[in-house]
Amino acid sequence: MIGRLAGVAALLAGFATLAVVLLISYDVTMRYFFDRPQIFVDEVASFLEVLIVFGGAAYTFRIGGHVRVDLVTGLLRPAARAWLRVVTLGLGVAFLAVVIWVTSQSALAAWRYGRVSAVMLYPLWWPMLLIPAGLALMALAMLERLGRQARAAAGPAARRDEVASELEE
Repeated sequence: MIGRLAGVAALLAGFATLAVVLLISYDVTMRYFFDRPQIFVDEVASFLEVLIVFGGAAYTFRIGGHVRVDLVTGLLRPAARAWLRVVTLGLGVAFLAVVIWVTSQSALAAWRYGRVSAVMLYPLWWPMLLIPAGLALMALAMLERLGRQARAAAGPAARRDEVASELEE
C-alpha cells in the first residue's frame, strides 16, 4: 500500500513538473510576445514545486534514487553495515517525525489565521500541508524498510547486510 501511495504521489509530482513547464512557457510567451505577463504563474508554479519535491520523496527513497556516500560503509563487514543501516534509518524516521510535526503546526497556523498568498490570495495552508504529507509518506516508506532491515540484521549471519531497494530486488 505504501508503494502504491508513493507511486501515485510520484505520478502527481511528474504531472506537476509538466504543469510547471507549461505554465512557465505560457507566461514567457504572453510576456515577451504579447506584453501580458501572467502574475498567477509564479505562485502556482511555486506551489507545484512543493508537490514535486515532497510528493516524489517517498518514491525516490523506495527505488534507491537518493544520494548516498559509501566511503565508510564499503569498508564495513556486512553485519556491521546492516546494523548501521538500522541505526541510520531509525535516526531518519525520528528526524522526519520532528520535521512533520513542525511543518504540520505551520500549516495549521496558516489555516487558523487565514493566511493567503501575496498576489492571487490563494490559501497557503494547502500547499503547506503538502510538506508534512509528503514527509509522512516518506517516513512510512522508511519505517517499512527499517522493519525489513532490522529483520535482516537480526537474522542468519549469511543474510546480514543492507536490504535492497525496489529496483535492486
